[in-house]
Amino acid sequence: MNAQGRVTLGVLLDSLGAEAVTALCLPSGRQATVGAPVIHGCDEPMTAFSGALLLATGRPEASLLRSAAEAGASAVVVRAGLGDAAALTEAARDAGVALLAAAPGLSWGQLYALVDALLALAAPASDPGGAVDLFTLANQVATRVGGAVAIEDLAMRVLAYSTIGGQPIDELRREGILGRRVPEHPTHAEEYAAVLRCEGAVWSHEPREYLPRLAIAVRARCEALGTIWAIQADQPLASDAAAVLAEAAGSAAPHLARLSLAADEARRTRNEWLGRLLRGAGHVDEPAASFGLHPDEPVRVVAAGEAGGRADVLAATHAADLLRTAYAAYRIGAAVGVVDGRTYAVVAAGAGTPLLRRVTADTLGRIAERLGGHWRAGVGRAVASVAQVPAGARQAEEALRALCGPSRGPYAAGEVGLHEELAAALFLMDAAASMRSGRALTGEPLSLVAEHDAGQGTDYVHSLRVWLAAHYDVPRAAETLSLHPNTLRYRLRRIGELIPLDDPDVRLVLGLQLRLAEIQASGASGGQMPVSGVSGGQVRASGTNGGG
Repeated sequence: MNAQGRVTLGVLLDSLGAEAVTALCLPSGRQATVGAPVIHGCDEPMTAFSGALLLATGRPEASLLRSAAEAGASAVVVRAGLGDAAALTEAARDAGVALLAAAPGLSWGQLYALVDALLALAAPASDPGGAVDLFTLANQVATRVGGAVAIEDLAMRVLAYSTIGGQPIDELRREGILGRRVPEHPTHAEEYAAVLRCEGAVWSHEPREYLPRLAIAVRARCEALGTIWAIQADQPLASDAAAVLAEAAGSAAPHLARLSLAADEARRTRNEWLGRLLRGAGHVDEPAASFGLHPDEPVRVVAAGEAGGRADVLAATHAADLLRTAYAAYRIGAAVGVVDGRTYAVVAAGAGTPLLRRVTADTLGRIAERLGGHWRAGVGRAVASVAQVPAGARQAEEALRALCGPSRGPYAAGEVGLHEELAAALFLMDAAASMRSGRALTGEPLSLVAEHDAGQGTDYVHSLRVWLAAHYDVPRAAETLSLHPNTLRYRLRRIGELIPLDDPDVRLVLGLQLRLAEIQASGASGGQMPVSGVSGGQVRASGTNGGG
């Protein structure tokens, strides 16, 4: 690493490996440095990209390379197989900008995360003793033991991995590299615990469907900081593999200690600043500026969590890390962190709702793949300034509860729900809450039909529910009930003898009683997102735009 925030192209290529990115043209050689990655659409206007690694989406043209060089980019990454490779290479050589090719199966978000991690983990050249970075260490160990190596922290995040050619890896390692975290598996808890209990290297043969691994804990002053794993494929590992891993653990300990302290301090600071914004505590200028947000710009609040409502701070922290990286990859200004055990983001509204929805939904899918469960995100209405974030936070929490609850409507079919789209669900939630202690849900007119069912053995309540759901369409409702339409018409006439079924008000009340009873039953069985988070209360924010 030659400059703070940059790595040489040689380190980049060697660390990520040919399975991620390959070189097409290096006009200034492997010693040229690159900085932060930036995802850039080929049809977007160029801005200043001083030293950046430009990840060019879409089908690139030769003019892109000239424009990128003029904007100050150090290197451009295109999708392998897209565009005229020869013309692009010639243009890159003429422009003096490096040209790399990303593997076809690697998403731009994944490549961004890999480069971002490399920039964070590569050790400065001024490190005492000339210590190598973790990626170099992983390659050195892999060469000596004869198997692919990964270095992880205690949250099973993959910090670095080896890229030695010819060393096989399995799907577990591949997914861990691309997702920056080892995928969930029922055997992991015990396997990792066994590694952390031992002073030396131990073998792990679980999960059985993957290759066996030799693993060792990384410690500093008896405190566990992470683990190192070496895969054994067709050929046995070197006879001194355990000793090599022990030596590597000693070399990795200062790195992991520094990273752990820096990451914990950075997260703590981010979460404190974010908590101040969400609660409206004090002046907003300083915390807003710390996240790169302007105090007077419109923002939206995003609240994310697992649909089952499981409280897991580690999962929320990992989700926040992934969301932060994803938003940064698409240049969406955002303050992301964990407050009261839930993942929140205050996002610049200028990013555009479709982009925000897409990036958030894609990231939630990755979170679910890595952590399990069904992750959802509620998005509050755009508020006029950062000072109004508390109102946006209440709306985001309400949208999340509606999205995870039983009153989901057609707009709540996906992973991300906007507050303005969930008006019907929010109304039903409020109505159910207000009637919880009264007899309105169990009283007339529905109670008259239910009492007849109980006394006569009929099933009129179910028939009513299906008929109302079919918008009074008898043939469609009869088909759902597996009845002849005339049979259903006869039932409806009999119900009409109990209650005035032709009265539109009676039909409205019946529909509400039936639907709210379903919502309450689902909530009682644990199907709703529990109330938590910064706003805490049940009172909904105003439905007017701006969260007033």
